[in-house]
Amino acid sequence: MKRFVALPIMLSAALYAGPLTWDRLVQSAQTDPRFEAAQKRSEATSSPRNTKLWDKMELRYQLDGFSFAKHDFELRMSPKTFGEGSADRERYEANKAYERARFGVERSLLLYDRYERGVRYVMRKKINEINKQLLQVNADRIEVLHLKSGSASFNPEDLMAALEKGATLKADLLSDSTALRDAELKMKIWVPDFDGVDLDSSFLPTMDELAQNLSNGVEVNENFPLVAMARGKRDAEVAQAKQDVSKGRDYISHIGVGYSLQIESRLEKYKDLEPSDVYGTGTYSDYRSDFEKKTGCTGLMGCTKTANLLVADKDNRKTADKFFVNLAFRLPFFDSGKDGDLKLQVAKLDAESDYLADVRDINQKVARLTEEVLAMIGQWKVQKDYVQQVNASGFMEQFAINAGSDPLLLLRAKESSLESDMKAVKLEYDIFVRYLELLNYAGILAREGSANHLREALK
Repeated sequence: MKRFVALPIMLSAALYAGPLTWDRLVQSAQTDPRFEAAQKRSEATSSPRNTKLWDKMELRYQLDGFSFAKHDFELRMSPKTFGEGSADRERYEANKAYERARFGVERSLLLYDRYERGVRYVMRKKINEINKQLLQVNADRIEVLHLKSGSASFNPEDLMAALEKGATLKADLLSDSTALRDAELKMKIWVPDFDGVDLDSSFLPTMDELAQNLSNGVEVNENFPLVAMARGKRDAEVAQAKQDVSKGRDYISHIGVGYSLQIESRLEKYKDLEPSDVYGTGTYSDYRSDFEKKTGCTGLMGCTKTANLLVADKDNRKTADKFFVNLAFRLPFFDSGKDGDLKLQVAKLDAESDYLADVRDINQKVARLTEEVLAMIGQWKVQKDYVQQVNASGFMEQFAINAGSDPLLLLRAKESSLESDMKAVKLEYDIFVRYLELLNYAGILAREGSANHLREALK
């Protein structure tokens, strides 16, 4: 019973896995952890920014005396310096643009790895097929040489060379299979659930398409993510310099609003009391006994002495007088602001210089890659023209007539055609490697919603 249950599950898993196609390989970039991290970083920097109304706010408390009778509470804030708000906004926008461009560069690199690995697999498969044909041609040559071993035209060195070449071709085939297996293992990291590889060369643009679309060169503009990153870095550095300069414009150091609290039950003060203050209806009649002890008086009559006593006090201030304001101004008349202006000017020049250097470097690399691709396409056409010429039926018939139907010469002609085809395939791989680097610099691989960046880049 368990076998019948397990079989449908295995079949469904196999159907779900399916072969690895170009579409699956390209889409796997969106599930890469680096893509998710870059996306989160870009989204975090693009979130709405809270408006900063002041630079610092603090609540201050002052105890006036250890009798705990007087307490001062003050809410003090340091306002933003002049120009700091605009510099903050500029830096925020610059960082947002930089992170957005950085996200494009990260996505471009992820897709570059996948396209490069897919192209490597397709090209290595072509090379493997040609090596198999070369091995067969060499096996036919060895067989012919064995048959001619008794003739006068037989040269044992030819047989030895053919045997050595056969060993080299077998080693190449082993290298091909190892490279293909390694490429599959690499792609399984990105797409772990595929069953077989179905990457064909029809997905790739032709050499004629590449030559036609690159003939006018590639113009570097601000849409290139690398250029956008350099621009964002420049703007961020300039905004940072503006922030630094604005910090020297703190003409208002702080503004404070406070409240002075006095607890009457703890308020006491030293006062010189007279007899009229303590006798009869005097204000300080509660201190009569202390007054008499200190002065020796026994009544109002005849008492002319005064006594310095610690007596209770009252908070008789108006409510408005219990509040206070604290202001601090910096006097800018004795310092110079020219240093800050000079620093800002130097920072702008340095940032602009770095930006222009980055753009110049990108321009040079794009121009070099375009030139190399076009030059290699020219070499590729020479090889393909020779292959077509050798494989043409009329050419082979004429060659057979001129060679006297010598099988060794016919095999050499076929081998020469295959070797030229091999050179053409290797040139194709080198061309696509440079073409991918060019698309990476141009930001084509950073485009979202594209199913085939290699072909759509040419439109």
